Amino acid sequence: MSEKIEQLVAMRLNTYFKNQPMTPALAELKTELATDLNEAANDKAQAGATPEAAVAEAFSDFGDINAVIAQVNADNGTTEAFHQHRMTMNDDGVQIDDGKTLKIDRDGVSLNEGRTFKADADGVSIGNGAIKADADGLKLGKLVMNDDGISFNGQPATQPDWGGPAQPMNLAGEYQDSLRLANEQRFAVADVQDLAISYRSARVKILPTVGGSDEIIVREYLQPNNSAYYAQITQQGPRLQVAQGKVPFLIPLRVHVQIHVPADFAGNLTVQSQSGTVLLAGLTQLGIVNLQVASGNCDLADLKAQALSADLKSGSLKLSRIQVADQFGMLVRSGRIRLASVTAGQFTVNATSGSIQGTGLVGGGSWNAHSGAIRLAFQRLTGDINLNAHSGAIKLATPADASYTYELESHSSRVIAPKRAVKDRIADGYQTGTVGTTAQVNIHGRAHSGSIQLY
Repeated sequence: MSEKIEQLVAMRLNTYFKNQPMTPALAELKTELATDLNEAANDKAQAGATPEAAVAEAFSDFGDINAVIAQVNADNGTTEAFHQHRMTMNDDGVQIDDGKTLKIDRDGVSLNEGRTFKADADGVSIGNGAIKADADGLKLGKLVMNDDGISFNGQPATQPDWGGPAQPMNLAGEYQDSLRLANEQRFAVADVQDLAISYRSARVKILPTVGGSDEIIVREYLQPNNSAYYAQITQQGPRLQVAQGKVPFLIPLRVHVQIHVPADFAGNLTVQSQSGTVLLAGLTQLGIVNLQVASGNCDLADLKAQALSADLKSGSLKLSRIQVADQFGMLVRSGRIRLASVTAGQFTVNATSGSIQGTGLVGGGSWNAHSGAIRLAFQRLTGDINLNAHSGAIKLATPADASYTYELESHSSRVIAPKRAVKDRIADGYQTGTVGTTAQVNIHGRAHSGSIQLY
């Protein structure tokens, strides 16, 4: 078969198809026409015609090619097919081009191998991550919105907004009560070194003594008023114990108690509450403070103590403007811990089921949450920090001028260190490094299920 004839046939056929949508039907027609016209032209060339004349006679003998093209378009449509794709549908899902173009299965949806669109259990990504929504927040280009607020152009928040600075408590209104005063007793503070307060069901307030600073005053506001319900108060040597009186079985009893203690009382304080609320505020020279609450809410404010421990079985624990010289221990079995402007020689904070949040912290120590998140913002680091969250995220903000080494490990998510950090080791869910040039403390964070982020 003549190569020149093939070229001439192809050139003339192209003039008929150049403005046509190249549908599969037209592509097949063009191939078929080329075959027939080449055979006819070669027969004429063997009979003595020149290649040009042979091709011209072959096209003339065939007839109106435009009419044939129009008929094929009418029968098959004119939708242009640029690509041929291979689709697979089975029990595993749907795939086009072996999943490279489209993949739909039990894991999610992927378009263009996830670069154009991806949706699965981890979240949604569009445009190769230009738009992304997952457990860490929402990303729109350079705009990021997450638990820490809003950042732009890749600049993380230097200090996450987990609450403003703690404001001094106005205690004036706390001395007022809606119930009628039923019982009042006074004791010389000079004779007391240990004060123990125990109530089963009451609203308990421990406040600075107003006026006479040499007395501890117990005031009970009751409804109904019955002397059988008054507190049982005993004093043995330097120990003064205030315990709730009789609690009726059927009669509804409301008990509000205020215990006024001189602000400079330097003894030890123990508070036990089965249910209700506890407010402890305004005492500035306490020794050892021990708080035990079975159910309810506790609010501690404007305190200074040598050591402080709290055991809360169910409820919430809020501390504001607290200074503890030595050990600061907190145990919450079910609830949450909130700290603002708290200083301690050594923190030991544990939450079995709940979250831990703190701002304006000064000190070092360990923080553990079995089920819940840990979010802490330190004003100053004075010792090593150990963070452990079994189920939940860890977020720790450090001062801008802080210097420390760190080791972060997340079993099922990511770890993020400050941009100013010098990274030593980086692996999947693991990172070590140094921030600053005079590191004297170490930060260790471990999360079993959740991310870890340092600021």
